[in-house]
Amino acid sequence: MDRPAGAPSPIEELKDRIEHAANAEKYLFLGFRGSGKSTELNRLSRLVDKNRFIIVRYSINELNVSDFDFRDFFASMSLKIYDTATSEVKLEKDIEDDFKEFMMNITRVSEQDITSYSKSGISLSKLIILKLGSEEKTREYIRKELETKISDLIQRLNWLIREVENKTSKRIVIVVDDLDKLTRGQQAEDFFYKNYRLLIQPNCFIIYTFPIPLAFNPYYENVRHDFDDDVILSQLPLKSRDGKKINDENFNFYRQLVECRMDLNLIEENALKEAIFSTGKTSEFISVMRDATIKAHRKEKGKITKEEINEVLEKLRRTFDRTLTEAHKRRLLEISHKKEARDDNIEDSTTRELLFSLTAVEYEDKEGRWCDINLLLQPLVEKWKNESKMLKK
Repeated sequence: MDRPAGAPSPIEELKDRIEHAANAEKYLFLGFRGSGKSTELNRLSRLVDKNRFIIVRYSINELNVSDFDFRDFFASMSLKIYDTATSEVKLEKDIEDDFKEFMMNITRVSEQDITSYSKSGISLSKLIILKLGSEEKTREYIRKELETKISDLIQRLNWLIREVENKTSKRIVIVVDDLDKLTRGQQAEDFFYKNYRLLIQPNCFIIYTFPIPLAFNPYYENVRHDFDDDVILSQLPLKSRDGKKINDENFNFYRQLVECRMDLNLIEENALKEAIFSTGKTSEFISVMRDATIKAHRKEKGKITKEEINEVLEKLRRTFDRTLTEAHKRRLLEISHKKEARDDNIEDSTTRELLFSLTAVEYEDKEGRWCDINLLLQPLVEKWKNESKMLKK
């Protein structure tokens, strides 16, 4: 489902840029979790000229996201390219043998392992990625080996890329999804800010999904200039910056999102409005609708009512409220008032924590860019104001 015309996606422009680029460019694709990045990247895969490009989709969800390291990333991405290479062309024997030997050495996978798993239909690449995702010892060994051999791995990756591109007369485009799902802000910062020069070394087009909260870090300017462009998928605001005007086009987008999945006669109109205006993010909205549907079914109701929607929303609010510190609440009140989200200094990470957890959100419309607290938390603003007054007394 396409985004509203008033909030166009940058995907068409990115597609044109790739198709007309002289060199293999690297892009950062920014957006909050739930803003529809994966959907837009899927659309990019369909739009790009298949006669000129080979799209390689890669998600870090195949690894252990809670224990994620840049060396795991390069090892698994190289294996994805290897799979693409072997499916597209017949590799030169010396290149293929060298790559397989290198990967087996850094992972301690033996010929016996490969033979054993191949009987179950598991290839070398799938075997290593499986071990990376499930075995802590494998991750530890790979990281130790790649501490001094990461350049060797990237060199072999580039040999594979060159082999495929020369033999197919097509250019490879790697789409790296789900990097915004890294479980901790520090984890995401370490991946990008400590290793960004490595991320631009593969000799092909690469699109990296980028956690938008990191763009509020002063280090972002250093990173951004090493990439060819940063592409932003804006969150769709349901109301104007001052909250007085409803954006009907964006509201109807969410309404149609539900209509694609269920009969609207199964939900009361006021319940649907409550769900939309209390979320405003695709993934969160769908989650609320799903949970409310289950509640209505258990109550043997013929329709989802506002009662079920509010039960789900209240549970989410309690979860947020329990995890917020007083410093977080004070900053959220500032954001709600000023419609801006900035940390006081580089040591202050309060705002970035709020953005990373989606407690605060950035929007963009005709009024420009602005921030506000998560729509879900709006009912808590008055409560926090009263608590703040009590603390001052």
